[in-house]
Amino acid sequence: MKKIIILILVVAAFACKTSKETSQGVKGGVYWVEGNQMPRIMDDGSGKTAPESKIGVQRTILIHELTHADQVEVVDFLIGEIHSNLVQKISTDENGLYAIRLPPGKYSLFTVESDGYFANTFDEANNLNPVEVKEGEWEVFDIVIDYMAAY
Repeated sequence: MKKIIILILVVAAFACKTSKETSQGVKGGVYWVEGNQMPRIMDDGSGKTAPESKIGVQRTILIHELTHADQVEVVDFLIGEIHSNLVQKISTDENGLYAIRLPPGKYSLFTVESDGYFANTFDEANNLNPVEVKEGEWEVFDIVIDYMAAY
């Protein structure tokens, strides 16, 4: 009986493939920028100062199927409605950082704002905040929320 149990365990061990878990997805930060972002002359006239830096913020990120500009309704500086399928959502940490595993594919990322959704980058085909996830790779995608900034 002991030999049968050992044989079953050995067969089971060899039957199970050792699989290296492949993970891929999107990671990055969400940053808030507001106010005058033009370079300024210092009060003493000694040189220019850089605009204020971006600040990491907590936000919910919606990950949709790749979304074309024609698939959203824009109201003022924000998006009122998104007419593409929601794939997943994630919240950033207190510093604005996030990481989410996704299957390979093309996606659009939107932040949830109090009066709508935000996306501000486009590709050559007018897809909003596009990101492509490739097998076994992590794509870095930062979102700078700047609808309250002046450049």
